[in-house]
Amino acid sequence: MTSTRTDPDNASGTASAADRAQTFIDWTRVNARLLTIGAAIIAVAAAAYWFYLRSQEIQSANAEKALMNAKQSISAGNLTLAQSDLQKVYSRYGSTSAGVEAAMLLAQMDFDAHKVQDGISVLDKVSGSGAASRMESTILGLEGDGYMQMGKPVEAAKRYERAADATTAEAERAYQRSKAGRAYTVAGDTAKARQIWTSMLSDPTAQSMAPEARVRLGELTAQVARR
Repeated sequence: MTSTRTDPDNASGTASAADRAQTFIDWTRVNARLLTIGAAIIAVAAAAYWFYLRSQEIQSANAEKALMNAKQSISAGNLTLAQSDLQKVYSRYGSTSAGVEAAMLLAQMDFDAHKVQDGISVLDKVSGSGAASRMESTILGLEGDGYMQMGKPVEAAKRYERAADATTAEAERAYQRSKAGRAYTVAGDTAKARQIWTSMLSDPTAQSMAPEARVRLGELTAQVARR
């Protein structure tokens, strides 16, 4: 007579797996309402995020269209209408790249109309915003131009230096540093100007401005010799 022996370890493992499965089923039954609520929250969050992204896309598209209309007014020579259109773009879509560009164009128009402080105030408002991050160097450079127009070369030089620090583009950084060097020279701070031009000569990323740096250093040396 053959007897069937049961492996105690297998029996124990099977029972343990069955117990875990039953425990999970019981937990699911008890927490079914919470699971349903959690799934609903996730679905609502996903829908809200999609709606947000879609709204941002629509807003950016509308801003670009409005900016294009304003630029057409500029091209047509209708500066009064252009200024009005740009102000609307800036006011409605200031959180977009088009809104920031509209602010920059408004500032330039203020500079041209000799209302420099108004232009600088506009630039100050958009500077540092998320939408302006890719244009921060240009914005600060424009502020520097405004201060130069106002006869404040030291303030201009500081803006140019910040503009240089705000960009990763080598040519743009060198250009803004050269403007800072010129501004410090106008301000009479020849030591600071010399420091900038000298550093540019030894900077391999600033070689596009090296010829001017040599000329400016020569001029500064000549000024010292005449004293």
